[in-house]
Amino acid sequence: MSKKNNNIKVVIWLLVFVLIAITTMALIRISEDREEEKTEVPLPPNLFSSSNYVIGTGNPLGTYFPAGQMLEKWFNDNLDKKGGAFKAFKTNGSVDNINLLLTNRIQFGMVEARIAKESYLKNKKLRVVWPLWFDVVQMIKPPSDLTPNYVFPGDIKGFAGQKKSSTERTTNEIFMSLDIKGNRFANVSTDKVLGMIGDARLGFAMIQAGIPNRTVSDSIVFYHCGLVNFTKEQTQTILNNVSTSVEFTIPAGYYDENQPEINTIALPNILVTTSDTPADLVEYVTEMLIKGCPKLKGRFKVFATVPSDSDAVLRVLRETGVPFHEGTRRWLEKNSETLSKDGSKSE
Repeated sequence: MSKKNNNIKVVIWLLVFVLIAITTMALIRISEDREEEKTEVPLPPNLFSSSNYVIGTGNPLGTYFPAGQMLEKWFNDNLDKKGGAFKAFKTNGSVDNINLLLTNRIQFGMVEARIAKESYLKNKKLRVVWPLWFDVVQMIKPPSDLTPNYVFPGDIKGFAGQKKSSTERTTNEIFMSLDIKGNRFANVSTDKVLGMIGDARLGFAMIQAGIPNRTVSDSIVFYHCGLVNFTKEQTQTILNNVSTSVEFTIPAGYYDENQPEINTIALPNILVTTSDTPADLVEYVTEMLIKGCPKLKGRFKVFATVPSDSDAVLRVLRETGVPFHEGTRRWLEKNSETLSKDGSKSE
C-alpha cells in the first residue's frame, strides 16, 4: 500500500513539474513578445507638441536611427530657437513612418523608396523632401567554425527584420525568389541579434541599411561572422522580384581584411513628409540636409552617398513616382542656377 502511495506521489510531482515548465515557457514567450513591442508606436506624449518637428527613423540595428540623431542635432544647431526643435524618434522603420506621417503624428519620415511609391498610390498627400542613401542588403551568417558546411539560410531560424518592417518584407521576397520554403523566421528582440548570430543561435541575420553599418562591422570583427555572397544568377532573380532594387557589390576588405567581395542588392531611401507640412519648414530642411551632408559624412559615411547631383535626384524621383513637396520645389527654383552638376555651389 505504501509503495502504491509513493508511486502516486511521484506521478503527482511529475505533473506539477510539467505544469510549471509549460507555465514558464508561456511567460518567457509573453516576455519576448513584449520586448518586440518596445520599439512600436505610439510615440511618447512629450513628442506631441507644436514646438517639436518629429523625424521618424528606424531601429538601432540599421542606419535610419543613428543618421536621424545626427540630422536632429544638425537641424537644431542651425535653427532659430524660437522656431521649435527637431526630434529624431526610434520606430520600426519605413512602414511605421508612413503610418505615423499619414496620421499627423510625425512631420518627416525616413522611408524606403518602394514603400513610399506604394503608399502614394493609396494616399496622394505624401511628398518627397529629398533622396537619401541606398540601403544595402547584408545577410550576416554565423561564424564558419560553428557552421562549417553553411548554406544560406542555415539549418535554424534567422532574424528577418522587425515585424511588419520593410526589412522583413525584403527578406520574404528574397526567400520567395530563391524558392526557400518553411517557417524560417525567429521572433528576436533587436538587442539580442548580434549575440545570437555570433554564437550560431540564429541561422542568419538580415541587416538592410546604408554602409558601413556598425552591427555588420561588429559581427565580422568581434564575432567572426561572415556575409552571404549571392551568385550572379541569384542576384538577378532577386532583382526581378524586389521593386526599385539595384545590384550592389561590397568591396573585398570593406569591413575586415579577410572579408571577400560580396554580391548583393541595394534599395534607395527618401526623406518624406505630407502636403500638410508648411513649405517654409520643408525648404529649411532641404537646405540644411544638402548643406549638412558634406559635413556629416565625416561622422557617418552614409551621408556621402546622399545625392546632390540633379540627374541622380531626378532618377530616384522618376522611379519612386512621388512628387516633391512645395518647399523642396521652392529651394530648387532658388538654387538651380547656382548648383553645378555635381551638386556643389558654383562660384
